[in-house]
Amino acid sequence: MKKTLFIPVAALAIMLSTPVLAQPGANGADKPGNKSGMNHGKMAGMNHGDGMMTNMDPEKMRGHMQKMQEHRLKMHDLSNKILAETDPAKQQALKDQQLQLMMQHHMAMRQKHAMKGQKGAQKGQNPAQ
Repeated sequence: MKKTLFIPVAALAIMLSTPVLAQPGANGADKPGNKSGMNHGKMAGMNHGDGMMTNMDPEKMRGHMQKMQEHRLKMHDLSNKILAETDPAKQQALKDQQLQLMMQHHMAMRQKHAMKGQKGAQKGQNPAQ
């Protein structure tokens, strides 16, 4: 066996023999109240298994999913165009367009969640809990 092949093979063997994700509690499944088994930290509110998505009627859910699909298809389309573009200036323009789309989506979600928090506060609930 060549000496140059030994180092990558040894490194791969070490990585495969180290059970990083198999450690107890590594995925947050042992934490109380963690329904998904994943430890999302401060982004736990992003779990669609909690709250409004579970109570949504099927037609509204379908509309929501179609909007998500539309956004993702736009993002993928831009990604494909960025990868296919060879002119650095045009590639950067496409990246800027994709970033703008990401920022618009992010701000829309922030606004939506802020309005949800205001509705909860008006009802006398604490949305932070």
